[in-house]
Amino acid sequence: MAVQYSTALFSGQFTRASSFVLPRERGVLKVLFTGMNNSSVRAQDLAVGAVDVKAGSGSVVLTGKMCSSGVIPKGATVKPRQNEKCVANYRRDSPDPAFHVAVCKSSGKWFVCFPKFDEAMRRGSAATSSGSAAPRPRPSH
Repeated sequence: MAVQYSTALFSGQFTRASSFVLPRERGVLKVLFTGMNNSSVRAQDLAVGAVDVKAGSGSVVLTGKMCSSGVIPKGATVKPRQNEKCVANYRRDSPDPAFHVAVCKSSGKWFVCFPKFDEAMRRGSAATSSGSAAPRPRPSH
């Protein structure tokens, strides 16, 4: 599932990639890839290097090569891949976070998930609901 997600993502099939993401977190993918198209990203030889799963969550390390040229405005005359940046990993146990896909189990099915984003959102909403995120007004003299 992690390889299918990454392959879809790096072939510009963002809707298909989204189908592998935990439903409540699919908006994250839309935000991350707004304005990108299938010529903005690509991957080669993606495969599972290692899997570390405990209980209902874990991480999959991918091997292969991933490239991105960023957002290319419609009608631009830039050559494809002119500004492309690539990263490659051929270590099954790589610590490189670019090649780690977080996974979690929900309703008996495995999904790609974004635990750091989910955690930040919970912290952010807790801070704003308690009022601690808003600065206190200064007394005027």
